[in-house]
Amino acid sequence: MPHDMPATAFWIEAGFAHGEPLQELYGERLAAWRTAFAATGDEPEAGGVGLDPVHYALAAWELATGPVADPPYVRRHPRVLDATCHRPEGTALLLAVVELAAPQQVELPGGWQDWQPPGTSTGGSTGSSTGSSMAADQSFAVPPYDRKAALWSLELRLPLDTGRLPVPTRPRAGGLPNLGDAQAALEALIAELNAHVWPVIAALDS
Repeated sequence: MPHDMPATAFWIEAGFAHGEPLQELYGERLAAWRTAFAATGDEPEAGGVGLDPVHYALAAWELATGPVADPPYVRRHPRVLDATCHRPEGTALLLAVVELAAPQQVELPGGWQDWQPPGTSTGGSTGSSTGSSMAADQSFAVPPYDRKAALWSLELRLPLDTGRLPVPTRPRAGGLPNLGDAQAALEALIAELNAHVWPVIAALDS
């Protein structure tokens, strides 16, 4: 595992890509995908942007993670194979589903390979982790396809506290979500996810 890996499941990347700060690239993505923030149904709106906290947070998350975001603005621990957030139809819930690469749960006969940690040399080409939005060398990967592999994963289903989500403010430019509001929504989602997911990852790594 990289020595500089934060002790957390998710975090906002503060670096650069293509010579631009990732936050600026995220702001450009918000403008390009502004329709994701349009109000639906009877949601409150202002200036062409929906102000429902759950809808706003879901759109902010989608545009910060793969496959829409390349490179991603929200990074994740290598054990996280996939992470989605959605509102189940007909409910007011905000549900997160997080898939983790898990260690082998039973002792198997010889010859079976497990998930390959970041930086592991497998002696052949590897497939990237299912649903990963990170580069393959930063996430757990499958062994080469010409070798037997037994891959355990753990799915976490997390109803998140929507009361912790910030209420978006009126857009400063018509039809464009405010970068500050999207950033605040991401930070609230990440805090909720980390409170539940990081202890599980720490247990898997212990």
